[in-house]
Amino acid sequence: MPSSYTVVGTKAYTARRGDTFDLLAGQAYGQETMAGVIIAENPDLCDVTMFEGGEAVAIPIVDRIESPDTLPPWRRSR
Repeated sequence: MPSSYTVVGTKAYTARRGDTFDLLAGQAYGQETMAGVIIAENPDLCDVTMFEGGEAVAIPIVDRIESPDTLPPWRRSR
């Protein structure tokens, strides 16, 4: 998860069959490691491993994403 981010709102998303939190994070933020941010916003879905389709998921809109300088270059935020 990034070292610093601010949630400034949410975007509604209807899950498709086969979606996962890391897949949604990769699409929304370009970082699968941000899955925890989406899970935290949707505690009622925290036990879902793979969506069946049709579930309402709130995707947090983050103001900034910063990674620690100690991460290797290929793992840092762009």
